[in-house]
Amino acid sequence: MLELGSFDDARRKVLADARKSLTGLNRLMAEPAESIDDTVELLTGIRRQVQEHLHHIQHQQMIVCAAEWLVRHGVAGVPLRWLWNPRQSGERGAPDLVGLEGEAVRVCAEVSAVDEPVGVVDTQMRRGLTRLAAMEGRRFYFVRSVSMKRRAVTKVVKGGWDIAVVQIALQPETQLLPRVSALSLAGASLAGNR
Repeated sequence: MLELGSFDDARRKVLADARKSLTGLNRLMAEPAESIDDTVELLTGIRRQVQEHLHHIQHQQMIVCAAEWLVRHGVAGVPLRWLWNPRQSGERGAPDLVGLEGEAVRVCAEVSAVDEPVGVVDTQMRRGLTRLAAMEGRRFYFVRSVSMKRRAVTKVVKGGWDIAVVQIALQPETQLLPRVSALSLAGASLAGNR
């Protein structure tokens, strides 16, 4: 895991990654596509560029928004040192976000930037929540859509896990803190935080 640093530093990292991805996409778009083969090759390159980076960049931004939400809501009650996995989607064992007090884990969070819990996303959600349930500290699962929140809350209740499911939205750079809906706050207390 990496040090998150200040929220401004983390946002600058997200912005730099997004700009790098857009630069690559612009470079691809500047190539001429005069034949079917050229066009298909160009579309393949665009898909590769977008597919590899789009989810990771949204995921990074969600992690920053989640950390801000946790700080804003005083979850730990004390200042924490934040670690994150900005390019990981939760499949490798370590959580997306950890809040440390000294060396003690006070907060663990997984983040999903996906909009709909269908297919493999639903399976990944179950695995992520199962893994999160075994981690130390207060546990949170952050999502951005109502349908993802509903599905995650269902899994948390069925699993009997002490995980708060919180819905937040990706925010424009001009807003410091994510919006939180009334449904999000209800879900945060539903799982009975420690």
